[in-house]
Amino acid sequence: MKIESAVVAQAPENPLEAFYKAMDAGPKTWGWDALLVFSRSATNALLSQEYIDRAHIPDLFFPPLPDGNVDSGNGIEHVLLGLRLDKARLSFENANLKDPKAKLQMRLVGGKHLEVIETFLDGNPVRSVQALILYNAAAHAVLDMNITLDAVAGTVDESGKVLLDINQGYDHLFSGGGTGPERVRLGLYFRDLFETWARENKEMLQFPLSELAVDDTSLLNPGVFMLGTHAEPGAKVLGSANQGDGAVVVFVAMRGNQSGGYPPEDKDLLYMLPDSPNPYTSNLVLSHKLVAQHVVKLGFDQFDWMKGKFDLVALKDDLNQVDENRYKLVANAVSGGGTYAEFNYSDDNSGGSHNTWRWKLRMDGATINLFDKGSEVVFDKRMLKINWSSAMPVGTLVYWLQTNDSVGDTIPLQVSAKVEIRADCKFDVSREDNKTTLKFSVSNFESSIEISIEDGFRSGDAGNDARAKSENLKAPLAAALSEAAKAKLDSLKVMTFEIDALRLNQLLFRGDNVVDPRDVAVPNDLTLLGNLAPKRTAMSITPLEPIVASGGFIDFSASSTSGITWTVENLPGETGETGKFATPSVGRYTAPSDDALVTEGQRRVIVTATSGDQVSRALVSIVPSHVSVNPWVAVVNLGKSYALSAGTPDNAELKWNQPELGKVDEDTDPLNPGGQKYTAPTSLPKRESTQPNHYRVLRLDEVTVEPAAGGTPATIDMLVVGAKSPNYWIEPAVNADGSVALPFYRLSMDMEKVKVPEPIEWHVLRGSGTIDSNTQTYKPAPGSDDQYVIISAFYVNDSPDTHDYVILPLPFVPVRNYAEILSPTIKEV
Repeated sequence: MKIESAVVAQAPENPLEAFYKAMDAGPKTWGWDALLVFSRSATNALLSQEYIDRAHIPDLFFPPLPDGNVDSGNGIEHVLLGLRLDKARLSFENANLKDPKAKLQMRLVGGKHLEVIETFLDGNPVRSVQALILYNAAAHAVLDMNITLDAVAGTVDESGKVLLDINQGYDHLFSGGGTGPERVRLGLYFRDLFETWARENKEMLQFPLSELAVDDTSLLNPGVFMLGTHAEPGAKVLGSANQGDGAVVVFVAMRGNQSGGYPPEDKDLLYMLPDSPNPYTSNLVLSHKLVAQHVVKLGFDQFDWMKGKFDLVALKDDLNQVDENRYKLVANAVSGGGTYAEFNYSDDNSGGSHNTWRWKLRMDGATINLFDKGSEVVFDKRMLKINWSSAMPVGTLVYWLQTNDSVGDTIPLQVSAKVEIRADCKFDVSREDNKTTLKFSVSNFESSIEISIEDGFRSGDAGNDARAKSENLKAPLAAALSEAAKAKLDSLKVMTFEIDALRLNQLLFRGDNVVDPRDVAVPNDLTLLGNLAPKRTAMSITPLEPIVASGGFIDFSASSTSGITWTVENLPGETGETGKFATPSVGRYTAPSDDALVTEGQRRVIVTATSGDQVSRALVSIVPSHVSVNPWVAVVNLGKSYALSAGTPDNAELKWNQPELGKVDEDTDPLNPGGQKYTAPTSLPKRESTQPNHYRVLRLDEVTVEPAAGGTPATIDMLVVGAKSPNYWIEPAVNADGSVALPFYRLSMDMEKVKVPEPIEWHVLRGSGTIDSNTQTYKPAPGSDDQYVIISAFYVNDSPDTHDYVILPLPFVPVRNYAEILSPTIKEV
């Protein structure tokens, strides 16, 4: 009977060990001095927190935008008023090493946007508002651009700021445009504005990602860096557990050193975050050469007996060619100072019957050199292998010899040693006094010491006896020398290399000590695996970046539970009510509800929690209502579409209600995430006899959106326009008393501009106030909080298209601004 042997399943290899084995194969930094590798998701989260820390630093905030106009090329002009861009945020979600493209996005969290259409009638331009948009943190627009990371190399300037230059940004798009071409033209407006700023002050476009304290005494001062992203193996497989995961990789060259190469494919760079039950989210990889030259060699230089005694030498490959990717340290001289060994030896004897003799031997102490010129420190098997040898006199054996009745002779005999030392050294992570350091440790110490004694014992019985007995000195002397050598090597344990001093993690993050190291090894390059964990302060605020509606409240909490004082202030350079903490020791914040907030559309304030010397901040965006919408009002022709968006302070799910005439569907445009698209009907319902005449060709279609869980809805007014003759128009003009003149004109048979005769039906379609049909003047209602008014004028005759409408954006736009919009030649004074 044949018995099959049992098949024993092999346990899968430990991921960390597999990673180290891959690192063993050779350098992995592509010629760069260091790689900083961070989990992509952890990086994006921490960058957001870092942004909040910068919010109260005026010179780190993006400059305010001047008012501007953009001609979209289709008769529509976009008027941009008081736009406020959020801080630039890097997104690495769509990048890889082959196409290292980062997404730079800047959100518009404040300002107003009008779409103005211009037509030429009677040879003169006539302008009218077609849409009103107000930006805030809940309903923002996005300025989107790409940056090719290998073309936009970062630098560390002389002041220590780490800069990312976006002058090479391309594919600018602004989501405020209604069509693709409009978004491109609006994006180009921002690009041109950036170029203007760059000519005036290039620092405006050099966004400081972080700051480094310049320290000329530091071993590592970064000079040039490049960013890339690296997909985790399997992350591109649809449905995989780690789909979309990856790492941000910062390639670093130290100041004065050359940049390295760039891996052409993801597979060409080892993925630097091995799997672990407690996931690694950071890795600092120092190149083999940098470790040898700037860590080990300069570490040795901390000791007088080794200082300047070792040179960095490239190894040779199997073909005896220099391999500049692998190095060793070779002694250029003997070790300095000598190593003293406590050692005491003495012996004596006498003899002879006819020719008597006596002798004595004594040796006190010995001094050894640990290495001679040519001794080596070699990187091998994740260790630093010490292979040292030396040959030298180590002391003197004092030999006293007396024969017969002579006074005796004292003869110094040189004692020499040939020393071979073998030891393994490695780095360990140590935490002391809230600082993380790399410490040197020595293990597997072995020594071979051969002692020789100068043969000056002379001939005869006495000399022969003393010579033989001197052999007893060798073993204890070798042991004493070995112990002294080991103690000397063990003294290297005090050699430390502060990880904090590397400061390399600050290439992305402003905070100190953001990396918490866990495991270190030197499988060729040095790898320091750990966790990305911000330690800016011992106290943090929750929530960090909230949005709150006017008059609403937020309950803040802080990780420190005792003695907290809560305060609130405006951003530098901004004014207005800030809201308040009714009780400074309690974290309930109440947002302001002043009238100016409705006009402004948004406000941002800084909330600060203070406990002793600990400070933490949150950035609060205040919006006028619980549901913010964009646009507020827009004109749309039959069958055409318009993008809509809405948001709430709490990111609540929204319910979009179908309007009476058109329809609302999900917008698939990536620049309108979570937004909807309104499509106007292809025809208007027949007018009822009791309805105004303009119902034939002009309808206000309300789109309402409300929190799915219930709450006050917000309304977007879609003004649907049917048949309309371009030969009938209103020319609004703002009067000094705040009223608006609305003269209604048409072209005569002779193509001359004439007033439209009666009968004219005037209607206020949205808002309050009255129209004096005799003077054709609109007067706002006293105390009204209308942000805009929609007015129609219809000439009653046998044609349905003899009408016009106006959207008056008052006080949404100040009177003088509106006058300038209507007549661009008028300048505000």
